[in-house]
Amino acid sequence: MLGLYFALCEPPCFAAELSREDVVAIIAEAGAQRPKFAKKDLSGLDLSGIDFNKADLFSANLDGAKLIAARLIGANLNLARLRNVNLQNADLSGASLYGVVMENADLSGADLSSSRVTGLLNNVNLTGANLNKANLGPNSGSPRKRFDKLEMNNAILNNADLRGANFNHALMRNTSLNKADLSGGQFIWVDFSGANLEGATISGADFRSAKFGGANVNNVSGADKALGFKQ
Repeated sequence: MLGLYFALCEPPCFAAELSREDVVAIIAEAGAQRPKFAKKDLSGLDLSGIDFNKADLFSANLDGAKLIAARLIGANLNLARLRNVNLQNADLSGASLYGVVMENADLSGADLSSSRVTGLLNNVNLTGANLNKANLGPNSGSPRKRFDKLEMNNAILNNADLRGANFNHALMRNTSLNKADLSGGQFIWVDFSGANLEGATISGADFRSAKFGGANVNNVSGADKALGFKQ
């Protein structure tokens, strides 16, 4: 199991410009409008359980923040800083996380279904997360996205778009990738033990040194054009 090391950092390491009470007040004042936190420094705050649905968190600094069970449905987190963030059991369904920097983060049990996630993901715990229909592939013409050392055991990635992404060394034991598109991606040294890849598209993907013990690889498409794939 990958270890997650959260920095023990007390103020003045974090310099949030708002308090939890300020955040709650801004959301209440916004009413039916989109709450605006673009470029705000919310680092180190405990924002657990807060309703950020459809909030504008563009380029916000959430380093070290705690957002356990927070609701961020449809939120704009593009270019946000998410180092050492705790998003356990948070709802990010339909959220946009384009170009985020997410390191040493805990998203175990989070709902990222139908979300868009690109950027740098390093040492992120996605154990038990729901990424059904999520798009983790690069934009057309953009460079390959790197998702390093992810722990995604028991995660749900059915119908997910993983085209061209780099998942080298990820743990995907018992992960469901039913009908997911892995074409052109890098999955070197990935552990797919017990995973369900039935109906997945894998053309052009690199599976060298990957483990497939007990995995369901029935009806995969493009196996003849995948490197190192074992049926």
